[in-house]
Amino acid sequence: MSWVCPMCSTSNEDSWTNCMVCDAPKPDKPEEDSFLGLASEEELKSMNAKLLYEAAMGAYTRNPAVAASNLKRSAEDGYAPAQNELGRCYYTGKGVEKNYTEAFRWFSKAAEQGNDAAEYNLGCCYYYGKGVEQNYTYAYSWLQKAAWKSHPGAMLELGNCFFYGRGVPKNQSEAFDWFCRAAKKENAAAEYNVGYCYENGAGTFQDFDSAFLYYLRAAERGYRPAINALGSCYYYGRGTAKDLTKAADYYRKAANKGFPSAMYNLGFCFEKGAGVSESRMNALEWYRRAADAGNSNAKKALARLSGK
Repeated sequence: MSWVCPMCSTSNEDSWTNCMVCDAPKPDKPEEDSFLGLASEEELKSMNAKLLYEAAMGAYTRNPAVAASNLKRSAEDGYAPAQNELGRCYYTGKGVEKNYTEAFRWFSKAAEQGNDAAEYNLGCCYYYGKGVEQNYTYAYSWLQKAAWKSHPGAMLELGNCFFYGRGVPKNQSEAFDWFCRAAKKENAAAEYNVGYCYENGAGTFQDFDSAFLYYLRAAERGYRPAINALGSCYYYGRGTAKDLTKAADYYRKAANKGFPSAMYNLGFCFEKGAGVSESRMNALEWYRRAADAGNSNAKKALARLSGK
């Protein structure tokens, strides 16, 4: 005895409760006059699309290719969450070959149905020019739709639109407001941006204590720019007592996570003996790493130390 998976058409042993390929649950035998028996063809199509999507998400980690295949079947049936997730597959290259144009196409389909995650992703495509020509005006429009639905990422990017004047007149007060909204949703990048605004008095009053607290929140979530910023807070004594040892420690944490500015800062600490033992060799090593990652200050430091 065996049963055929309704999601991926795989034949499974009757004793198995889940499909061996996509992990979809074994279907129950329909009862006479059940809801399925009374459902319209369109309702059945919608239900099947949702089941395909759920099976795909369950199989994502174990078998991305099968997951992407099921997502495509669901997406083609018009299920918005599947369309958005399929777009993400193409955007990241998970389960399928990376293709920004296809990602944009599927994000568009889901966004047109009002899916907030897709509206955010579509806005990001326009903002960064992925799969479509860069257009800040369109980016702002889609990000605004998702932001008003309380999507944290969209709130963050909408804040960036206002902060830099992209697609909308520059307004740092409005940017700060959106950063705060996203930070309340525990978005680490937004928490960092709120800290940056407080530190620099951008869109709000300057407040080093608040800046330090927001940097700390974002750093605890592993956000590299915030970890580096905490190092600078300790280095200059902003929002906390000056402590060069802690400054170097935070720079090292961010540097070890591959953040170029932190690599440069750690190199500077070694060059000057700030919070660490002075070491020209270590300074050169971290300057080289930062320079290789594209940090312009590190390139200048290397030229200075090598006498060029």
